[in-house]
Amino acid sequence: MVLVVAPSVGLVVEERSCGALSRLRSLGASPAQLIGAKILPYVAVNGVQAALMLAVGVWMMPLIGGEGLSLQGIHWGALLLVLFAISVAAVSLALTVASLVSTHAQAATLGPILNVLMAALGGIMVPLFVMPEVMQRIGAYSPMNWGLEGLLNVMLRDADIATVLPEVTHLFGFATLMRVTAYLLFRRR
Repeated sequence: MVLVVAPSVGLVVEERSCGALSRLRSLGASPAQLIGAKILPYVAVNGVQAALMLAVGVWMMPLIGGEGLSLQGIHWGALLLVLFAISVAAVSLALTVASLVSTHAQAATLGPILNVLMAALGGIMVPLFVMPEVMQRIGAYSPMNWGLEGLLNVMLRDADIATVLPEVTHLFGFATLMRVTAYLLFRRR
């Protein structure tokens, strides 16, 4: 879902360079409305992406000789809540990056760098438990770690909504911080 950062940043840069954002602003659209209008479509895209990833795990993996993903016994409400929180956090980060950069080259550089850094720190590339203790403490503050832990809790540890609330709360807090930052940067431009 964090892969949505690059295309959404690129779209905002393109809208800014062709004057579409200026025209929308001249029609009375506020920065908050423009930011909000970006969130919904990308959250929907992330929902489709999540459904496709689950479908690949359930039906495609057995076709290529792997073990299929079993979704029996998982708490669907908890899974949907974690996926939604991850999506909102990723899109909010993308909006902040889009508000920071001015060109496609900057967007194409900054988005992937942030993704790789957060993935490395968050335990996506290397599990946290094999990292040195100081890195484990740093990784505990990574949005990717919160998303990973939320998904692991639901998919492997039979977690319900109450169990994933700490990770979901962190993700929504991060998303709020990113949206406020994006709003302030967007207004400044």
